[in-house]
Amino acid sequence: MLKLLYNGELIRENDIIKKASSSVTLIQTKEHNIIVDTSTKDKRELIIKELNKLNLEPKDIDVVINTHRHYDHIENNDLFKEAIVYASPKECVERCKGCLVYKKLDEIEEFEPIENFKDDEITIINTPGHTYGSISVIYKDYVVVGDAIPLRDNLFKNIPPRVRVDYRSAMGSLKRIKMLKKNIVTGHDGIIYKDEY
Repeated sequence: MLKLLYNGELIRENDIIKKASSSVTLIQTKEHNIIVDTSTKDKRELIIKELNKLNLEPKDIDVVINTHRHYDHIENNDLFKEAIVYASPKECVERCKGCLVYKKLDEIEEFEPIENFKDDEITIINTPGHTYGSISVIYKDYVVVGDAIPLRDNLFKNIPPRVRVDYRSAMGSLKRIKMLKKNIVTGHDGIIYKDEY
């Protein structure tokens, strides 16, 4: 089962990001209760409320997957105290210089390399460009893409995310995701169903 707990939000003013909070996705497999991206602190109560509607609590989540390590995707990782947090190791060693959306190095908790995560119902693919270590999570007919496709317009207008470390990689990731022909959970703009594109 896949359930979008929060659609995400991205507000720009004069091309400057004023507010950003990532989508939050629950995936339940036979083996795991997974949260993909945990959004910002101001969404904490909303996440708890949405989990409660499904008869779940934060302690029931055993895996957190970060599509990348920007603050607006990871601030509630600590809510899931029983969970192992996974992300690409490239998020640790290849930080983008001058990127203001990363937390200070000393504020970022440790995580397990995504290669160590195992679940037969989940496939992880590399979708770099927004960051060097951006990943996407495939579950059945869905792909949770983080900021490889932050907004609907990125998909429909075929444009990479504005915040990126590499244009070519970002475009390659966008094309790769489209070729999957799955429902896309965007980083900040809800679900794009495959019959829409």
